[in-house]
Amino acid sequence: MSSHRRIEDVLADRSVFVTGFTGFLGKVLVEKLIYSVPKIKKVYCLIRPQKGHSPNDRLQKILESTLFNRIRSVNPGILSKIHAVAGDLTEDGLGLNQHDHQEICDNVHVVFHCAATVRFDEPLQDAVQMNLMGTARIVALCHSIHNLLCLMHTSTAYANCDLKMTDEKIYDSPVAPSKLLEAVDWMDEEIIDMITPKLLGNRPNTYTLTKALAESFLKEEGHRIPTIIVRPSIIGSCWREPIPGWTDNYNGATGVFAAVATGALTNMRGSSASRADIVPVDIVSNMCIAAAAHRMQTQYSEIPVMHCASGDLNPVYWSFIVSLVDRFYVEYPITNMMRVPAGTFHQSHLMWWINWKFYHHLPSQIADWTNGIMGKRKRYMRLYGKVERMIEALHYFTTNEWIFRSTALPKLYDELTTEDKHTFNFDIRQVDWHSYMFDYFMGTRRHVLKEELETIPEGLKLAQKLRYKRFLLQAVLCFVGLRLFGWNKTTKRQRWTSWALAVLTAHWYTNRHSGPPVKMKTLEEYKKNAMQTFYC
Repeated sequence: MSSHRRIEDVLADRSVFVTGFTGFLGKVLVEKLIYSVPKIKKVYCLIRPQKGHSPNDRLQKILESTLFNRIRSVNPGILSKIHAVAGDLTEDGLGLNQHDHQEICDNVHVVFHCAATVRFDEPLQDAVQMNLMGTARIVALCHSIHNLLCLMHTSTAYANCDLKMTDEKIYDSPVAPSKLLEAVDWMDEEIIDMITPKLLGNRPNTYTLTKALAESFLKEEGHRIPTIIVRPSIIGSCWREPIPGWTDNYNGATGVFAAVATGALTNMRGSSASRADIVPVDIVSNMCIAAAAHRMQTQYSEIPVMHCASGDLNPVYWSFIVSLVDRFYVEYPITNMMRVPAGTFHQSHLMWWINWKFYHHLPSQIADWTNGIMGKRKRYMRLYGKVERMIEALHYFTTNEWIFRSTALPKLYDELTTEDKHTFNFDIRQVDWHSYMFDYFMGTRRHVLKEELETIPEGLKLAQKLRYKRFLLQAVLCFVGLRLFGWNKTTKRQRWTSWALAVLTAHWYTNRHSGPPVKMKTLEEYKKNAMQTFYC
């Protein structure tokens, strides 16, 4: 790696084509391109039409969000460089009309392929269509682009999660991608479902399999295209820009944090001793841009692969995150809680199952039964069905641990100019996890759960009421338990002493913080860092 030109100069007067713009990473990447490379020529964004909403309507709605506030405050006219292109990765020719196809082929220089289905429980046929066939269609388009300088493909560090240690290279897939594409084209769903376990092997889901297959396809069919692959791990909220802590979805860890905040989730399957390989979304977007600029100036005999992960360079552990999230939502609760927030990891499936049944499944059944009697809508069993499916989808990643060898990230960062190291900072080694996770939790509270800082006092009052109710329930349950087991075999004083000790023990157990001690920055520090950015 020997490039020393500024990224802004490399991308100046170039046009780019972006897939996955409506997704989490895609939005952040386009915002960064427009903001930090103002001389970029055009940004074409592939957007699928939705019922009642054209691609341009969807584009305008995203551009009106808080994510683009800093651009609107500095140079709103530059947003006109972003163009919506109607299309769909699951359609032949990406669903592009003749005019758009020709304009892309004539004008585009860089393709950022960020689109993918991130549903872990996606049927194999659907995952293949989006993640593998979608990549094949992007490669076909790239072969038609006259002045293509780079295809930047976003994969995942978990593409080869059947291996405990992954190097920055493309591994052989369990089946030839072209053969699988042919098979899926004629097989019916029943046959595909039958062969799915065989294809998955030790992989947990179709997402990781099809992302690995997409890499293999690039190796087979994209070797004549100047391609580079970036593999992020678990993508989290923004670290520094454009808004610290910003996130807009329930995917991955964010869904867990939101469920803990509402009290919908208090027990999770996982290993506290394992590394939580979280990486901020702005670090991923910055690295993708830097990697593309690097590839535009560097020749390779094979497709380069770069891990964008934290575990090998700046590890953070689930024990720390669980302890911090537990404390955070005690101090900054939301106003829409169903119970007092708490977070506990269980490595034992049996212990998780017992806690799940007692703290979640049984109470939801009772609540729905009560609602049915009162003529209200039964909603808790349905809600906890969704939470349980989320836990099942994520427990493989929260229970196990991987090593993603990350030599390319520091090398790429070191080759940047001093200015680019500041403008496109993706050095994961600089992340302070105490500060970042606080911003992440607060970002989940504000941007996903829509709870502004002004609601904190109201949330504290509600949390106190819920604690009183929980204490009374514990007292009643302890009384019932003692009545059932030996109440009449002891003296009156012994009975009430036993009851008091049981209540105090239950109260201590539910209010304890079993994780390692953690420090949290103050609300004033958060406001100074995050609130000075463009929220309005």
